[in-house]
Formats: sequence, C-alpha cells, structure tokens
Amino acid sequence: YACRYHGWAYNRRGAIVDVPFGEMYGNAPLDADWAAVPIAQVDSYKGLIFGTFDAAAPPLADYLGNMTYYLDVLVDRREGGTELVDGVHKWIIDCNWKAPAEH
Repeated sequence: YACRYHGWAYNRRGAIVDVPFGEMYGNAPLDADWAAVPIAQVDSYKGLIFGTFDAAAPPLADYLGNMTYYLDVLVDRREGGTELVDGVHKWIIDCNWKAPAEH
C-alpha cells in the first residue's frame, strides 16, 4: 500500500517497506517508528468512511452533528445516489496545485 502523495509504501502489517528518494531523508534505514499508525476508531456515514487516531473521540454521529445536513445534500443530490468510481484518477491542470483542492 503506497501513499499517493508521498509514495511511502507499507506492507499489510503496517510496516514501512519503501521510501522513494530516501537520500532526501539522509538515507536513514527504514525505521519501525515510521510504521503506519493504527486507527483508533473507524465509522461511516452514507458510505463515507471516517477514521480517527483519538480513542477518546466522540462517536461519529455526535461529532458530525448538524454537518450531516450538508453531507446529505452532497450525497443524496441524485435519485440513484452517489456512485464511487474505483481506481486512480489523474488530471493535468495548468494551475497552482492547491487551487483545485481548495476551491
């Protein structure tokens, strides 16, 4: 499993197995401290999956509160519901890379 942003790769147990451009990190040996952090809580709302590292966090429904109204507007806008299109999706956009994500 590899992070699409950083490229760091992990095995099924969460141990780090590859760091591209390791020389940028001083060619440090792969360290167990770099392992994937276990998720303390995972829950879902209308097919959206939420996770937190905080075992003491409130239940998802409590945390989302009135935000569920806006999620409902987003997810339920079509009669057939929202469809997940699997796979990797890439676009080439001539702009600051942050602009599409922030707007």
